Amino acid sequence: MDYKRLFFRLNEKLQEHNLTLKIHCIGGFVLEYYGLKATDDIDAFYESSEKIDKLVDEIGTEFGLGTQKEAWLNHAVGQIMSVSADNDELVIIDLSNLTVSISSLEAILIDKVQAGRAKDIPDIAKIMKYLGINRPDKLLKRAVTYNTGESDPAIILEAFSLAYGEEALKNYLRENPELLRLLR
Repeated sequence: MDYKRLFFRLNEKLQEHNLTLKIHCIGGFVLEYYGLKATDDIDAFYESSEKIDKLVDEIGTEFGLGTQKEAWLNHAVGQIMSVSADNDELVIIDLSNLTVSISSLEAILIDKVQAGRAKDIPDIAKIMKYLGINRPDKLLKRAVTYNTGESDPAIILEAFSLAYGEEALKNYLRENPELLRLLR
């Protein structure tokens, strides 16, 4: 996805209508930004309005993106669980009428761990490798600092195995047998 072209075009349309917009992107788009995954849409937090939604739809039509049910810029995202909106962001586009920021990879990692979905395990593994998290205990500790409850160790261990191999997981479990009871 050529997000720069999309955001520059959105800025032009915002200028034409004397509007300003701040967008905070999360999810798969952050992974795409770091070259870890491709995505067809951008999940983001921003103040939606009828006019903004119309401009987003116009750009989608212009570039052949999105559908009637789901726009290329999606503000209908679920509740974010981490603190990724709390100053844990990077501004990637700063134009006259549009500012676009992304959550940190660590915040996305924590969100995916907390979501506990099997479909997120490959993403968790890619982020672990990218961030150099080469032991599950580091991730478990990070997850707990962002979380009121406990992260599912099975999700973390499966992602670790995917990132570093089954032998690495076996060695880790030999060193930390107390985790075996958590997996039963």
